[in-house]
Amino acid sequence: MVIKRTFVVHFYKQLSSVSNNNKRSDLSNRYFGLFLINRLTAYIYSTYLDTYFAKMWLEDRHGVELRNHTTGGVSVDKLFLGNISEGPCSGEEVCVGSRMVPRQVPANYKRPKDKILQQAKEFLDGFFRSSKKFASEEHIVRLLEVHKDIENKGKYDLTYDELVHGCGMAWRNAPRCVARVQWQSLKVFDARHVQTAKEMFDSIVEHIKYATNQGRLRSVITVFPPRTDGQLDFRIWNSQLISYAGYRNPDGTIEGDPANVQFTEACLYYLVSLCHSLGWERKERTQFDVLPLVLQANSLAPEVFLLPDDIVLQVPLVHPSLPWFEELGLRWYALPAVANMLFDCGGIQFPAAPFNGWYMGTEIGSRDLCDPQRYDISKMIASKMELNTSTHTTLWKDTVLLEVNKAVLYSYQKFGVTTWDHHTASESFMQFYASEMKTRGGCPADWIWLVPPMSSSSSPLFHQEMALYFLKPSFEYQTAAWSNFNTKSLIKKTTTSSQCNPRKKLRAVIIAVRLCSFLFYSSWSKRPKVVVLFASQSGRAEKFATKAFASFKSIFQTNLYCMADFDTSKLQDHQAIVVVASTFGDGDAPNNGEEFKNNLIKMRQKNSKFRQMNNESPRFAVLGLGSTSYNQFCAFGKFVDITFQELGGTRLLPLVCADELNNQEKTIETWLSDITIALCKQFLKEDNHNSFTNMELSGNQSNVSLTARFITSQEEKEDILRALSHVHHKEVSLARISGKTLIGDSNPNRDGHAIICLQLNTLNSETLKYKPGDHLAVFPQNNRDMIQRFVLRLRNCPAYKSMIQLQVQGPNRNWEYWKRIPPCSFDILLKRFVDLTSSPSQDTLRLLASSAIDPKDKMRLDVLAEDFVAHEKWVSSNNPNIVDVLEDFLSVDVDAAALISTLPVIQPRFYSISSSASVVPREIHLTATIVRYRTESGKGRLFRGMCTSYLEQINLGDFIICYFKSNPAFHLPPYPSKPLICIAAGSGIAPLRGFWQQRCFEKGVPSHHTFITKIFGNFSKRSVQQQAANQHGPVYLYYGCREKSSQLFRNELDAMMQHKVINKTFVAFSRETGKPKNYVQNLLWKDGARVSTQILNEGAYLYICGKKAMAIQVEDTVIRIMSHYGEMNNEEAEMIIRNLKAEGRYKTDIFG
Repeated sequence: MVIKRTFVVHFYKQLSSVSNNNKRSDLSNRYFGLFLINRLTAYIYSTYLDTYFAKMWLEDRHGVELRNHTTGGVSVDKLFLGNISEGPCSGEEVCVGSRMVPRQVPANYKRPKDKILQQAKEFLDGFFRSSKKFASEEHIVRLLEVHKDIENKGKYDLTYDELVHGCGMAWRNAPRCVARVQWQSLKVFDARHVQTAKEMFDSIVEHIKYATNQGRLRSVITVFPPRTDGQLDFRIWNSQLISYAGYRNPDGTIEGDPANVQFTEACLYYLVSLCHSLGWERKERTQFDVLPLVLQANSLAPEVFLLPDDIVLQVPLVHPSLPWFEELGLRWYALPAVANMLFDCGGIQFPAAPFNGWYMGTEIGSRDLCDPQRYDISKMIASKMELNTSTHTTLWKDTVLLEVNKAVLYSYQKFGVTTWDHHTASESFMQFYASEMKTRGGCPADWIWLVPPMSSSSSPLFHQEMALYFLKPSFEYQTAAWSNFNTKSLIKKTTTSSQCNPRKKLRAVIIAVRLCSFLFYSSWSKRPKVVVLFASQSGRAEKFATKAFASFKSIFQTNLYCMADFDTSKLQDHQAIVVVASTFGDGDAPNNGEEFKNNLIKMRQKNSKFRQMNNESPRFAVLGLGSTSYNQFCAFGKFVDITFQELGGTRLLPLVCADELNNQEKTIETWLSDITIALCKQFLKEDNHNSFTNMELSGNQSNVSLTARFITSQEEKEDILRALSHVHHKEVSLARISGKTLIGDSNPNRDGHAIICLQLNTLNSETLKYKPGDHLAVFPQNNRDMIQRFVLRLRNCPAYKSMIQLQVQGPNRNWEYWKRIPPCSFDILLKRFVDLTSSPSQDTLRLLASSAIDPKDKMRLDVLAEDFVAHEKWVSSNNPNIVDVLEDFLSVDVDAAALISTLPVIQPRFYSISSSASVVPREIHLTATIVRYRTESGKGRLFRGMCTSYLEQINLGDFIICYFKSNPAFHLPPYPSKPLICIAAGSGIAPLRGFWQQRCFEKGVPSHHTFITKIFGNFSKRSVQQQAANQHGPVYLYYGCREKSSQLFRNELDAMMQHKVINKTFVAFSRETGKPKNYVQNLLWKDGARVSTQILNEGAYLYICGKKAMAIQVEDTVIRIMSHYGEMNNEEAEMIIRNLKAEGRYKTDIFG
């Protein structure tokens, strides 16, 4: 179906005109635009659909008939009819299909706009057709966006999903590739952001590491920036990422790979000084010297990079039955990564897009080693085998080919490197070919290239007729980068002039500046490289990491990185790694540390090791931040510490864990002192490290706070969702409150127990992809009363609606944007970003003390700021927030920017989801205990939890900002037939409700679940066959609450028991009037015999959700049950629990 360009342009202009001229709000314009797009979609269908199907009917009657001479079957290839395609002989009077390079993209070719438009439309049609969204609103909107970009800029940017689709299709369309059956498994690395040759090299190293995978090769493509004007290309000069050099000897013979002689001479000899400085001056040349990479960014002068030896996997060639074969010293590299082809996708050209699969044995054995124009080892092998080479009738060449190919396959298999033989590859391609003819109606294939170079007629490919044509997206040959580059310009000769030339003086100044820069860099580059990494949820870890960076930067090559911005492959490039890592929740990494953690896990799974520098492994030290209120105290810091050791690092200091409930800041100050001393002793000479250490430690004692200021932001509009997504490294969305109920004390100004139940609806149902047991992260906001009280106590406050950006002075005394708070209005900053409810840190109290006018206030604040014990006691007893402190110390006169820069950022609160998406596919249910109590043992201020108070005050129809967080450690078991023992107290029943709703759905039981007295509809019942195929084990629920009136979901539980979704429910009341206190652990102990049997003999899964104290008591009770009924001692019972946790059968979700 083709939409005429003029029609699209006319429609787009109309839409733009309406959007610009209408006086509606942005939201109204958006909906009006969607209305027009709907009309466009209807018009396209009504106008073009009949013609489209008529055209398809006619195309069924055309095509190219292709016969298989083995089976006699005939197929018709018509794929080329409906696509932009060319044949190998287009514009030629004779067939050139058998040429090695039948066509290639000329250097600096810039595609015209009309061609880009045409190819972009065809590509996007294919992309949306593959996702079954063809002619959808999303499709049409994307076409219009692309059309506008091409008209205005002559180009457009592919989305990542489009890029992935295009890379896969380019492989699928490659007529010379026999391994296309794997096209859907291609891994795409998006490197379109790189700017320099060094960044290109780093991406290539990552590509090689990932693709090599210790021999278990993976198909990968890395896509560098696209061609823009045809002059600023990114190019890789090498034909492959890994290849062998070729040297021409004085007698004309070749040593090494003859295919690379021209490249070696034309390029590397011109760059001889660079090569020598890199250590590539080969005094003893070998047949298998790995070539350096020559990379060119933005058409600047090329740069040379040596590939580290440890990432280039090479396979020594041995023979299964010829012992002398190993003595020949033959080898080949494992990874065939094509580097010099152009990736053409949607009209956009990518001149640098290296990709790899894996070798077919004959590519090495027959072509690379035995071709006359390559290594040509046939006669040498024949001589070793004592074959008669005087006549062709002995078939000595065939014998040699067979044995060399046997050696290649045997060697690659012996050393665990992925490859395949030509027979398996041919059969695989025939399956792919048949599938393509069926699904796409054709398959471009180059018969000359696909038929294997030996045993050709025994391959099924030999007997299959094929049609050769070229589709887009594609991989194209292009003119070699080095063939057109003026290499002589790299060697410039100075000239003199007798006349006075003003430019000569300027050139002398430039040379002097460059020389000074070079000398400084040479001196600086010899200093030890230290990297400081942090992962922070609230900003504390970042603050302490910045302090460490400030201590190290004056003497070491020190860099400070958030883990989210750091490439783990560069860890081994540093002599010392200092880590400050917070632990979030019960053992999780902070959001900005999750990817770093996953990369470390991958490195550990691959048994990777740090590369040694000067025969020494990297040194490291880890500071973990956490709270002992959680079972997994400092778990992320401990994980990093252990993993660095497993990767071959050497500890500078033992792991230090700083507990926020026990003098955390004192622990950190001590650690900063110790790590500074340790670094100096390790890397500085004995005669000067003491003076430096003393200087740094004295500097660390200063209590001068960072200077901060507000500046006017250039941002015109606020996008809260985008800002929160950026700050928290998560994609957030809106959810609307559609139901709300409060159980318990409903007076928000009184100390009392209450639970809130919420029903949420999202604007996009596709975001509702959660499993029972997952969490919803909710972003709270400060209430208006607290904001007003806070502002009244500050000076230099901007206007509420003014757009501002917070700046601080960093360690270098330069003004830097405060990354934790984006540009926004002052009102939004106070409402959404600055946490006014947390107790102030000692750094904040130091600032307040320096701003206090009353000596008594100053003295009291100084004590709290410097005495760790006094500060901890004050926080534990009073739990004061910053507004309370400002109102208690009225003489404090503090600058708004300075104070806000010391306060933490509002963090999302995580709540277990109390519903199943299978039962309520458009909703999310939350159940949470409202936090409110009086401090000072019930005599002080009323403390309100920030998020639950926010949810308590929110109205129906309001929106909250949130995102899903997967919690796989608390998902239902993979084996539904196993018994479930579920234990919860209070709002801890929330995830368990999701469990029984999911079981209800899986068993096909009608669900009458109640939410705020509202009955939702039933879902369809599963068939008898489905139910029989999915047997479920029994479920036992132990639940504790205060009194019968506060029992949650009582009617729903009764219905679940009636339908046998839950076999038995046990409820304990701890505050029932006139009755003794009863807790879930008491009920569990009474039922100990059955619990023990189900755990030890039936493989039961235990789920515990509630506060930490309850979880500890339940675990103690389970240990007692194991010991008593399992007839074992206490240590054996504890071992049983540890094993259950390791197996994933003892699951906890702890809060509070």
